[in-house]
Amino acid sequence: MEKPVLPLILLLIISIFVVEAGAIVSTFIKLQCKHTRYPDLCVSSLAAHVNPTSQDPQEIAQFALKVSIVKAVYTKNYLKIVSKELKQNKAKEYQAVKDCLDQMSDSVSQLTNSFKEFQHMKGAKYSEGDFSWCQSNVQTWLSTVLTDTYICMDGFYGYPMGGKAMAMIKARVLNVAQVTSNTLALFNGYAAWHRDNSNGGNYGKNQP
Repeated sequence: MEKPVLPLILLLIISIFVVEAGAIVSTFIKLQCKHTRYPDLCVSSLAAHVNPTSQDPQEIAQFALKVSIVKAVYTKNYLKIVSKELKQNKAKEYQAVKDCLDQMSDSVSQLTNSFKEFQHMKGAKYSEGDFSWCQSNVQTWLSTVLTDTYICMDGFYGYPMGGKAMAMIKARVLNVAQVTSNTLALFNGYAAWHRDNSNGGNYGKNQP
């Protein structure tokens, strides 16, 4: 089931790392990130990639989603490596990592679905009903990713596994949760901007 989305994921990974040195953090990015749960992480993950002259909540939300996908893919691949190392000799620890890998695989699918839906939202002239349907889908999928990450981390309680590998897993999964939390907040901001802009408003561009 993963094969059809691999080209998309590879393109996203490439686009994430086409970065210009000395990135300028725009005031608009800072204002948008103020509405997230992890504003410093939000700014640092977007500043090097989003056009500093951008005033488009859609562009910012879309790039935040790309960041979430790349982080989730890297974490999934790391979990694959660790699970192979544990499979032969540490059955209990292996099962915990395998369960986490399953959750992260689901997260990659949910994020990829979100990206595709987002592309449809910005590429077609939707009625408000259609837009609301797609918005609900993206919100549901992003929320599922957050649930996946928390289930993954909870699954390690009670297991003796420790050391560098465990610390790395927790750090990477937590990072996926944090960037996805920010993505959801930025997407919600974009959806509010869309509705306000459709009615002649100017959401977010001059908010304090």
